[in-house]
Amino acid sequence: MAGSRKELRKKKKATGKAKIFRTVAAILIIVGLGVLGFTVFQQVMVNYRQAQLRDAYEATAGFSHINQDQKPEEVIIDEWQPMRLIIPSIDVDLVAVGGGDVFDKALLDQGPTHFQMSDLPRTDGGNVAFAGHRAGRWNFFLDLDQLEEGDEIYLDVDGYRFIYRVEWVEVFDKYDWGPINTTDYAAITLQTCEPKHVSNPDLRLMARGKLDDVIYAPVEAPEAN
Repeated sequence: MAGSRKELRKKKKATGKAKIFRTVAAILIIVGLGVLGFTVFQQVMVNYRQAQLRDAYEATAGFSHINQDQKPEEVIIDEWQPMRLIIPSIDVDLVAVGGGDVFDKALLDQGPTHFQMSDLPRTDGGNVAFAGHRAGRWNFFLDLDQLEEGDEIYLDVDGYRFIYRVEWVEVFDKYDWGPINTTDYAAITLQTCEPKHVSNPDLRLMARGKLDDVIYAPVEAPEAN
């Protein structure tokens, strides 16, 4: 009889442990699904916001008044306009964000963000600079470290395509803003976190491109109905 009670207590104890394990497993699954769902939701919102920005860019791109048979000479963008940033070698094609503080996380979560302290695109000099995420679900500039000297960077704005060629890719202290300063030649500077997948590290990766040419932005054929 004593043996039966002992075995019964063991069974109850084992059953209790099994229930606890099942409960913990269920909670972990629910939490995991919640995190995954939240991440997917945020990615959907990023894509949605990029679609909105692309619509704004296409509405102000200025294709209608551009004569594609002529080559532009001096081009000066003197106020913020929607811009499309394309880096073929690392598969980047994004619409940039501007008109606000580059340290505003709400802006940085939407796309590459223009440094207000930097210049706007122009052919006679100046340094147009953008910051972009490299961690989390955004990863706008995830592969910036893979850029090599001579790689092309396109910046499309107001119907023009500024074509830059990479000069260097270097790592700087997070408080060194020297590379963002204006330059005596037309340049573009892209900044992101270093290393990748780390939010707000002590280092920054920057890529500098020098203006090589300006052409009229290619007109994309409308989608077939």
